This record gives sequence, structure tokens and C-alpha cells, in this order.
Amino acid sequence: MEVKKGKNCYYIGESEENYKGILMFEDKGDVRDAQHTIVKPEFGGQGLAGALFNQLVEDAKKEGKKIKPTCSFVDKKLRGPEYDDLRA
Repeated sequence: MEVKKGKNCYYIGESEENYKGILMFEDKGDVRDAQHTIVKPEFGGQGLAGALFNQLVEDAKKEGKKIKPTCSFVDKKLRGPEYDDLRA
């Protein structure tokens, strides 16, 4: 499954408007505020949210950004000690 970067989001699907899953964020300087993760019900259980999260983490590391987990899904995923250096 291909994760694409849109305007203030990562998504899986045809476009930002016609997505299967989307993770919306806002950049605030060196912090990427992960605000919402949505997977349409018919695509649940296929690992889309995890793939979106992985892309968020990969890009944050590449770009030297911290992640503010406003989204409850991202907050839960970032609690592992392997993400201590990324959490804002």
C-alpha cells in the first residue's frame, strides 16, 4: 500500500479527498502536530493507520522534527521508548 503526502496530511487512496485512510497534521516550526487519523470503516483492520503512522515517524526523523500527538492513535503509538526522542 502506498502512502502519499498531501497538503498537511499523509493518505492512502486516490487523493486527499477520496482516501481510504488519512493522517492530518500541522507543522509548527520544528514540531509536527499529528491531529487526526481516520480510516474509513470498510478499510479497517488492514494496517492503514499503522502505515500512515510509520510514514509520519520516518519523515519526522528525516526532517528533524518532533511529533506532538494530539491524535489519540498517534499518542498511543508514540508511548514506546523507541519514540522518546521524537515526542514533543
